[in-house]
Parts: sequence; C-alpha cells; structure tokens
Amino acid sequence: MSGLGALGVHLQSALGLSTAQLGLLVSAAQLVPLAGLLVAGELLDRYSERWVVGSGAGLVALALGAGSLAPGYAALLVALLVAGTGYSTVQPGGSKSVASWFDASQRGFAMGVRQAGLPLGAALASAVLPLVAEEFGWRATLLTGGFVALLGAGLFMGCAAPRSNGS
Repeated sequence: MSGLGALGVHLQSALGLSTAQLGLLVSAAQLVPLAGLLVAGELLDRYSERWVVGSGAGLVALALGAGSLAPGYAALLVALLVAGTGYSTVQPGGSKSVASWFDASQRGFAMGVRQAGLPLGAALASAVLPLVAEEFGWRATLLTGGFVALLGAGLFMGCAAPRSNGS
C-alpha cells in the first residue's frame, strides 16, 4: 500500500486528476486504518491471527484486483478504501504473531525483522511499480500489488502456527 505514491504521475495523467484528487487517492488506503486498527485489534483478541491477517491480506488482494478494473476515479477511490480495511489487520496481527510465535529471548530481533519488512516492501514497490506502469499501465500495477498481497496471504496462512486452543 505504501508504494502507491510512486504511481502519482501515472495516475494523474491517466485519470486526469487534480492535485487534490491525487492526494486523496494516494492517501485513501491509509485513512481507513485509523479506525480499522481498533477493529482489527478486537478481532485478533477473539480469533487466530492466521485468519485475521490472512483474510485482511486477501481483502487487499481482491480490492486491488477490483481497482484495476475501476472505470474512473470514484471507483478506484472506493477500491483503495476497501484495501485499507484489509491492510488494517497487518500491523496488530504481525505484532501479535511475533509475540506468540517467538520466545521472549528472540522477540526483539523478530520484531525488528518484521518492522524492517515494512519500509523494505515500500521501497521495492516504489522502485518496481513505476516500471510496471510505464510498460503495462497503471491497472497492471494494481494487479501486481494484488498478486503480491494474495501471495502474502497464502504464505501467512500456510506458515502461521495454529493456536494450541484450536482457533
């Protein structure tokens, strides 16, 4: 979701956006998590992080896929808001996973690795997505992001250890 800013020039040109519209579009996926993080935290207290984070990443993938089909600005804005809803599960879910998967003597390092993944992912997306947009168009960038989110959802759900209480 953080690599979207690097697509600003492509989105503005392709959709004929004003600077204000572009700003709202680029920040749309970051708006929902302001409240969504609280909801995700509640869900994580009730259900396994495997399902909460996996479902959230799956929602991101679906929303980005739908966004690639958006006929215009309003539909793309809605798709990115929905993607932000799914993204809300990543921060608290990742932290809870580290806390439950790693012994106290390893948690600091594990959390550091986890946190390093966020700017690394944003940097990779910011480097790769403009190249994808140049070659294939902005819609392909959303499909690429959706594919990465779907891959992440599958990996997380496949690698996440189930809780001992069966959830």
